[in-house]
Amino acid sequence: MYERAYGKEHLWEEAGEDLVEETYKEIVDAEDIDPIDRPQVQITQSEEGKPLVYAASVVIRPEVGLGDYHAHGATVEPVAPEDDEVDRTIAGMREQHAQLRPVDRPAAAGDVLTVDIDTAVNGRTLTFARNAHIEAGKELGITGLGEALLGLKANEEKKIDLTFRDDASEGELTGKTGTFSIRPSQVAEKVLPPLDDEFAKTVGVADLAALRKAVRSELAHAAFHEARDAAADKAMEHALATAEVEVPDILVQDELDHLIADLKARVKEQGLTFEKFLLQTRKTEQDLRTEWLPIAQRRAKSLLVIDAIARKEGVTVSGNELASQAALSPLAQVDPQALRSPAVLASLARSIRNRKTIDKLIGLDSPDAEREAIRKAGGEDVDFHAPAEPKAEEPKIIVPERSNATLEGREALRAMLEKK
Repeated sequence: MYERAYGKEHLWEEAGEDLVEETYKEIVDAEDIDPIDRPQVQITQSEEGKPLVYAASVVIRPEVGLGDYHAHGATVEPVAPEDDEVDRTIAGMREQHAQLRPVDRPAAAGDVLTVDIDTAVNGRTLTFARNAHIEAGKELGITGLGEALLGLKANEEKKIDLTFRDDASEGELTGKTGTFSIRPSQVAEKVLPPLDDEFAKTVGVADLAALRKAVRSELAHAAFHEARDAAADKAMEHALATAEVEVPDILVQDELDHLIADLKARVKEQGLTFEKFLLQTRKTEQDLRTEWLPIAQRRAKSLLVIDAIARKEGVTVSGNELASQAALSPLAQVDPQALRSPAVLASLARSIRNRKTIDKLIGLDSPDAEREAIRKAGGEDVDFHAPAEPKAEEPKIIVPERSNATLEGREALRAMLEKK
């Protein structure tokens, strides 16, 4: 009945696809082939009573000629935070908890104004802000705007010509000068909380001494991660410079796809369509791909080199490590069923292995090495490899991140540690 309705060809086609899938895996295993892409299959014989014959072409993982990747000279040496850095961090925390008290006087530096702002540029008037809270005297996205608020009182109006920066989010305004009309409805001074034990309790610790200790520890951990990133950058710069490999174009194109996908996601978060973004930047997607080609080539090479080092060093991921990291991953919170996918688990395992490989290169292949580096920087002893214990939600101490690592180095490192 099926043959009469649809014909034998459909049955043969499905059967052929199933047989190709099954035998291809057997051939790859038997011949010890390491493919990096799905095969291009051409069935050359598929007739009743005759064997199925097909040809499959696939890109295999190229040989990587590794140099002396151990001779990078990188070490993880975090710098312990100074007392003034602890003081500045706590001062920033007080700023975050400041209250605004309206005042009837001209705005001084540090005051917060509630303002409406319009700008006239290129013969048209644009709404720049409505009921926005802006700090007087603070450096803002428009150079001179923060200074223009100084001396203003509530319900006054001020007009001033200011120039949009070269990195203006609205592409057509880049470098243009507009007349800004500023109308504050309120001037408020910031009232900082007293620096005492009560303030410490509001941020989740018992007293002021505990706050300073916690901030110092957080800064030490930040310094450790900064030093770790810098050492990883240096180690991989050396590994890439001394390695020889012919990077397949398919890997480069895959990295370009990831870069474009990441950009589209960021653009969407800003409330723009990708098409509008391209119009504003006066570029096409192909223009972006051409510009980012060197970055994609570097990322693809990084993937191959780190994989070759991991194989040579015998770096593996245990089932317990994979299970522990899978349970802690953000994906587990969003879509627990996704972790049932072999492809997702394989990707996570590669990410863990790459991280372990980098840590081994820079001398952090044991929890003791991490703890010792953090202790030297003044941080508390924490085992980062131990599973996280569930605990009650409590206020978190926010410490700004610090980093001097190069953007290019971070791109290479991200490619190695966050390959999807």
